[in-house]
Amino acid sequence: MITTIDKAIAYALIDLGVETTTCVPGYGASQTFSAFNELNNKISTYSYHEEVAFTICHSMSIFGQRSACFIKTHGLMKAANSVTDSLYTDITAGCLIFVFDDKTGKHSDNILETEELIKGLGIKYHKADQASIYSDITNAMTDSERRNQPVVVLIDSYIVGEQEQLHRQEDLMIDFTYEKDVYSHIIHPLLSDYQYKVYIAKKLDGNYSSINRPALPIVPESLSPSVKAGAEKYLTFFDIFKNIEKEIVTGDTSASSSFAFPPYSCIDAVTYMGGSIPLGIGAYYAGFKDIWCLTGDFGFIAAGHYGLLEAVNREIPLKIVLFYNKAAAATGGQPINKKLIQKILAGYEKNIINLSDPINPLEVSEAINSVKESKELTILLINY
Repeated sequence: MITTIDKAIAYALIDLGVETTTCVPGYGASQTFSAFNELNNKISTYSYHEEVAFTICHSMSIFGQRSACFIKTHGLMKAANSVTDSLYTDITAGCLIFVFDDKTGKHSDNILETEELIKGLGIKYHKADQASIYSDITNAMTDSERRNQPVVVLIDSYIVGEQEQLHRQEDLMIDFTYEKDVYSHIIHPLLSDYQYKVYIAKKLDGNYSSINRPALPIVPESLSPSVKAGAEKYLTFFDIFKNIEKEIVTGDTSASSSFAFPPYSCIDAVTYMGGSIPLGIGAYYAGFKDIWCLTGDFGFIAAGHYGLLEAVNREIPLKIVLFYNKAAAATGGQPINKKLIQKILAGYEKNIINLSDPINPLEVSEAINSVKESKELTILLINY
């Protein structure tokens, strides 16, 4: 069949079993996203920030669903924080980042050296050619799953409207089963040495299965004094939270993420600071419904509120726990202006459950159960 490049990309993803894609508007990316939604009979939902858009896809792949994100080169720079963290995780299903290169700068702020940027991030990439676009995409997905890492597909944005002969393939879909793995899905300083060795092995196309996994830290005993002080405030909450039934829990790079470790072991995925909510959105699109997202106030102010806007825009009923410390607990206790959280949450009053006494087990239990019973997006604001 003869079709345009944007539709050829869409057909390849559909044949691979990709059900949901994300996109921040941009030349080449928008056309391809529209083609995917049209051919897949979906209503377009654009993202507003590339870090969120990519993290949703990365999370989908962690939790067992092939995914794809459409962004421009400038957007890749905005997503870089999450992209680099993703290289230190293992994904369950393939994850492709389609980067549309505006080589002339006609649709961008400026002209960028795209390949140098991608190489600097350390992520593997495939240059897609107009004549072999379909096979380039299927090969990139295979490479992503071989490496257990996201892979970039680099495309000249000016070819998306060009026509090409397309030969579709059958039997490209694969069923994946997510398995919880703290070593592969929790980005944390206490695992950084091990995760760096795995990253280097992947980078060199080596076998990392023989790399010895360290003993998991014990919380709070194994934490550094500064992090331990912050984490100990949360003991009452996690003593109760660990025992409630839930499907998926995502976290931030914060003091609370330490509760992914024994004896609590109640967080499934952690990447960048502020990333718990987009990680939760990705888990939702991977088929899970009872999803809790844990975030500190510093991470939420820095980046997490972007994910909250995304969840509202997509009408996803996440359960969000916001540890309101008024300080950056993970980085030494730097003070936070308490008015900032109040300003950000001013439009969410109907979604908030307040917990004013976080050391009172009865009040904590009642608050957690109220959130669990909610069928809408709910924010548990814990005032420390």
